[in-house]
Amino acid sequence: MKPTKVRNYQIYRATMATRSKQLGSPLSKDLQKRYGKRSMRVVLGDTVKVMRGEYRGVDGKISKVSIADNSVAIEGVKKEKSKGEKFDVLIRSTNVVITNLNLDDHWRKTKLEGKKPKETPKGAKPEPPKEDKPKKEVKKDKPKETPKEETKKISKKLLKSKTKSETKPKTKPKSAKEKGNR
Repeated sequence: MKPTKVRNYQIYRATMATRSKQLGSPLSKDLQKRYGKRSMRVVLGDTVKVMRGEYRGVDGKISKVSIADNSVAIEGVKKEKSKGEKFDVLIRSTNVVITNLNLDDHWRKTKLEGKKPKETPKGAKPEPPKEDKPKKEVKKDKPKETPKEETKKISKKLLKSKTKSETKPKTKPKSAKEKGNR
């Protein structure tokens, strides 16, 4: 499949289920340690902090989740139209960090608590104790030595065959027409 088609299926033509999965946000350091997860899907009622963009540093609860736009609206973040009306500003879910989770949903709560945090950092893995087994020694066969006289005979034969091939150049046999033309 062409890369453009793959991109379209991931972004523009994605099903609502896949778009919903794309609405993830990273968890704060406290929540990462507590639940052992780096990111979660954003849900209505979560408390988030904006990390990038015009509204950087703003904290608030999520008031609206837009699956189609991959974005969320935060309470208190509004813009004013020219007529004076105010509307919610949609912020991409990847630009916020979840600081407090809404655990009203039973399934979300059990999924979070089912995963335990890692005790060791990612780079340092505890190694299980290994037993030292004696290594088997492999005997290496020494190459057989040929007597000097045999090597001289072999080398003379090789030299003769090389000189014969060099002195007699190979030519194509002449066809019957070429023989008759002389």
